[in-house]
Amino acid sequence: MSEEFLHFLWQYKYYKPGLFFTHQDHQMEVIHPGLPNSNAGPDFFNAKIKLDDVVWAGNVEIHLQASDWYNHHHHTDSLYDNVVLHVVLNNDREVRTSSGRVIPCWEMSVPDNLLNDYQALKDHKGWISCENYIGDVSCFEIGSWIERMLIEKLEKKVAGISELLEVYRNDWHQVFFVVLARSFGFGINGDPFEQLARQIPWQCVSKNADSLEKLEALFLGQAGFLDNLIHEDVYVQQLEREYKVMKRKYGLQPMPACHWRFLRMRPGNFPTVRLVQLASLLAGSAFLFDRLLDCEKLSDARRLLSARPSHYWHNHYRPGVEAPPKSKRIGRQAVDLLIINTVTPLFFAYGKLRDHTALQQRALDWLNELPPEKNSIVNGWARPSIGIQAVSSAQSQGLVYLKRNYCNHRKCLSCRIGHKTLASNI
Repeated sequence: MSEEFLHFLWQYKYYKPGLFFTHQDHQMEVIHPGLPNSNAGPDFFNAKIKLDDVVWAGNVEIHLQASDWYNHHHHTDSLYDNVVLHVVLNNDREVRTSSGRVIPCWEMSVPDNLLNDYQALKDHKGWISCENYIGDVSCFEIGSWIERMLIEKLEKKVAGISELLEVYRNDWHQVFFVVLARSFGFGINGDPFEQLARQIPWQCVSKNADSLEKLEALFLGQAGFLDNLIHEDVYVQQLEREYKVMKRKYGLQPMPACHWRFLRMRPGNFPTVRLVQLASLLAGSAFLFDRLLDCEKLSDARRLLSARPSHYWHNHYRPGVEAPPKSKRIGRQAVDLLIINTVTPLFFAYGKLRDHTALQQRALDWLNELPPEKNSIVNGWARPSIGIQAVSSAQSQGLVYLKRNYCNHRKCLSCRIGHKTLASNI
């Protein structure tokens, strides 16, 4: 048993029905349980409780044991002076506010079937807690919750982008560069890519965007891949010279190359390849973000993001190390991931922060148009015991967020699907 479960029962009135009496023998009626409070203070705000013939409006605090009121030092906190009802599982002590007022207390009776179902969810060792029950939840309920998860994820992205805007004084181009660079890490190298973008001023990128060679030199040099190279490769020597000039001019300090990961990675995903792909995307297009904002169709954005590094990389994966020829153009799947992880969150944030609802809707439309991502979490939802198949990136994004932020933390009581599995037996 947990306080979280008592909160759930109180909020949705899932406690045992009947006549309710407080410890002072006042007949009690719950007119409204109040609104959950996620900040400091009582658990529920603006509740309405009828005690005998008097309606009380105020706050409600919930504990497993009444004595927890004192264990949590609420008796010394004036934030709790407006509590009109103390809801507990066990009333082991009378409690008072900081002003000395006795607070009415009600012992909640928990339905056995709900308690058993809740315990089954908490104890289940499968991929998700509700694996044995989710088949009883309607497709409509599941679909609407997945959509809600997508919006919650985008709202979290908006918060992160807002923090970056504060750091970079509302420079959307620098923020775009940081978010885009992180996406080029494609998960495993996301942190070093973001570090690199944070260490390179956007002004440095934009002033050298007229030359693909200069941007390749800037990114590879700043990543530490041009340090201490001894060879006769003419192109790499030229990159080294270009980077040394920019290093002095902009006061740059290269990252240690050991920050980058190559192990168990396909050569096409090497960070060196991704760095020159990033350079090819920004070369000649210092205002790429503005051009993306002008894209009305997903196909237009795909074309903008499909770039090819210089010819040197056709037969190289690392500077100075020749390899069999292969195109290093940014592939279709990688382009779609850039749109999912960079373009749509930035569109959504830009639209929200600038009151541009059409841009927010465009982000959602593109996510619904893009195919679902292929990863272990999406595959997990599709397993026969669960049977949820993502049909778009909007759904795969929602499912990944749900698994990582709710299922993995057993937050079943905060999840509509978990809620429905418990409520199905009431």
